[in-house]
Amino acid sequence: MKTQVNPKAAVPVLLFSFVFCLIVDNGFKTMTGPIASGLGISDNTASLQASLAGVIIGIGAVFYAALADSISIRKLMLTGIALITVGSIIGFFGSSVWALVLAGRLIQTAGLAAAETLYVIYVTKHLSEKDQKTYLGFSTAAFQMGLLVGALTSGYIATYISWTAMFLVPLVLLLAAPVIHKMVPEDEAVEGHLDVFGLLLIAVFAASLTMYMQAFNWLWLIPTVLGVALFAWHVASHRGAVVAPEFFRNGRYVWALVLVLIIYSTQLGFIFLLPFAGSTLHGLSQDKSALLMVPGYVCAVLVGIFSGLIGKVLSSRAAIFTALGMIISALIISAVFIESHVGVLILAIVLFASGFALMYAPLVKTALQNITPAKSGIAIGFYNLTINIAIPLGIAYSAKLQDMGVTWFAGLSGASTSDGQLYATVLWFLAFVGIAGAIIYFFADRYLLTKETSYVR
Repeated sequence: MKTQVNPKAAVPVLLFSFVFCLIVDNGFKTMTGPIASGLGISDNTASLQASLAGVIIGIGAVFYAALADSISIRKLMLTGIALITVGSIIGFFGSSVWALVLAGRLIQTAGLAAAETLYVIYVTKHLSEKDQKTYLGFSTAAFQMGLLVGALTSGYIATYISWTAMFLVPLVLLLAAPVIHKMVPEDEAVEGHLDVFGLLLIAVFAASLTMYMQAFNWLWLIPTVLGVALFAWHVASHRGAVVAPEFFRNGRYVWALVLVLIIYSTQLGFIFLLPFAGSTLHGLSQDKSALLMVPGYVCAVLVGIFSGLIGKVLSSRAAIFTALGMIISALIISAVFIESHVGVLILAIVLFASGFALMYAPLVKTALQNITPAKSGIAIGFYNLTINIAIPLGIAYSAKLQDMGVTWFAGLSGASTSDGQLYATVLWFLAFVGIAGAIIYFFADRYLLTKETSYVR
């Protein structure tokens, strides 16, 4: 028998857990500099705690979504909190050893992925369609808020306490465990299927590609290519694979995934770089550098909240290309004027964050326009998995370029110092990645539009 609890009663605690886990995850992503300094390791090595954790978030999204059919959301949430607790304790007490810090972060992240995934599943499973629109709308704004509050929290802790204290913050979720146990209904179990082999192959190629970007060691390309090839074979030849093969015959869906993989790699690459630039070039402490993001992510939250109204003015195509223009412009502006004034960085982050907030909904709509509602859940899961593969890749290659001290595009900026030229080069690299993604998507969109028009005729 299902518990006779009003399903809406569980929404506040699940939404709190969702937002709190985003704050913790994004807080650690901007904690790379203090971790590197504290342990005496390179920024590139320290960024593994962010990049590999991002891969786990993506795989965890599919993993928990698959388990939610056969195991109750209540049990999965409590399991997630247990993993968060264990990982945080390992990271805190092992904070003098890099291997234990990394292990703690990865275990912790396996738990964080539960709240970030199960909130959306709970809303779609237990609430009416009318209520779903309201509560799912909060998820876009929550993501942007998580980026902002996470950066502010980690900046404050790193400056005034110690980066190791960040491992104690997630333990607050222990207070939510009794409320989750009481409020979240215990669902009846149904037969489910978990494609363990498919998830393993995703983990292999995503982690290997991240490690390649980390060290540019060609040996990492071997498991990357093998993982992709085996995954393609697995999807094509096995029923019940993590994603259906027809998805990859859907042009709109495939090219949306290509754009996501390219453009989302720039998102955390920029956010990862910002604290370093603020500290080195403008003398800002970690917490003050984090404050640079406040106006941008406030605007992004507002764009997310009002995305429905924006959709009435701009078509999906217009919104996507407007968003791409904002993202690329932000990167170019910050690359050219990186040393000029912190106000330039604030303007850039407003354009950048708002661009990503504007792009999410129309790009998802475009990707799913030829997919039946019955299969849209799986499609969205793989779409979000692609985002979570792209983001750590961006962190990895941005950290590697910074660690290499490259100044390839110094002549395209007004930077006069070696540090300024380095940051400008990384920003130009991110801009070129964004431009490449926009060009590829533009021509793919034109081709698909012509093909669809011919088909209608």
